[in-house]
Amino acid sequence: MPRGTRREFFAPLLTFGMTSVAWLRASGAGAGQNGLDKFLVPAPPCKDDLTPAVPVGAGYRPGAPLRTAPNDRSAVRTKMTVTGFVTGLTCGRIKGARVDFWHADPSGRTDTTGFRFRGAVLTNADGRYAIETIVPGSEAGRARQIGVRVEPVGKKALTTLLFFPNDVVATNDKHFNKSLVMKAVSGVVNAYTFDFLLDA
Repeated sequence: MPRGTRREFFAPLLTFGMTSVAWLRASGAGAGQNGLDKFLVPAPPCKDDLTPAVPVGAGYRPGAPLRTAPNDRSAVRTKMTVTGFVTGLTCGRIKGARVDFWHADPSGRTDTTGFRFRGAVLTNADGRYAIETIVPGSEAGRARQIGVRVEPVGKKALTTLLFFPNDVVATNDKHFNKSLVMKAVSGVVNAYTFDFLLDA
């Protein structure tokens, strides 16, 4: 597809029908039922810059529970949401992609043996994903971040990191890339969006 065509493609705002459920919710209610749909914005126009990858060793562990993750009730928490789209380079929204997320606990420690603050969701028919989790702490000497692995069915997976906006420590992180900074949702505390563009 010509580059001009990709840049001129604008997807309409579609009704949120997420079949995946919120992270860290034992109830297993749908993302829309949990109110995460209010954080979603219209699908962006396609662009030519693929989402940068980081080394697989960035904390990913296979086998994270789909749809829910263990809820550590001992953690002092501040809720946050992350929503967005998974899109292929030809502007196709990718349905059924597995999106794994993991991050540190509030004190900055990441579980390397179990699945505490780890989980996965599937994108819906419009390529949308949505999670609800807590604001992670900062690991020693590093910026706050969320690890992500996006795996479309039958396609190569992308492993990367998402950074928080206005984090002064982020630029010193060895994996920092300004294109990996999440966008804050205007007027909503601790709500962010990020769209993944894959070579798929």
